[in-house]
Amino acid sequence: MEILLVDDEKVTGKLVKKLLKRYGYSVRVVNSGDEALELLDSGYRPDLILMDVFMPEMSGIEVSKRIKSDPATTEIPLLLFTVLGLVPGIRHIVRETGADGFIAKPFEKDALLERIREHLTTS
Repeated sequence: MEILLVDDEKVTGKLVKKLLKRYGYSVRVVNSGDEALELLDSGYRPDLILMDVFMPEMSGIEVSKRIKSDPATTEIPLLLFTVLGLVPGIRHIVRETGADGFIAKPFEKDALLERIREHLTTS
């Protein structure tokens, strides 16, 4: 299973990639929404996308909306990866972007893995 992680924080990207690889996932990390959109436009199709919300230039919210509004990528499960996990409005943001859910930062390993498995088995 291939996961695309979009996060401008390189340390987070390295840690999550290392963790997910330990559990058998292939992980591609990009550091911006533009990079993610370029990959998807070139035909790359991961099994799941983890998208940070707060990124410079183009927010994860904007990138998520673009991915979910494109018929070629709308079916890819997309989870927002955010420090907003405890904010009451996060569910509204998830619905507004078309994302399939969210994972709160900081995350617990088991919770992250469970959310990923949940969305990979339903896609």
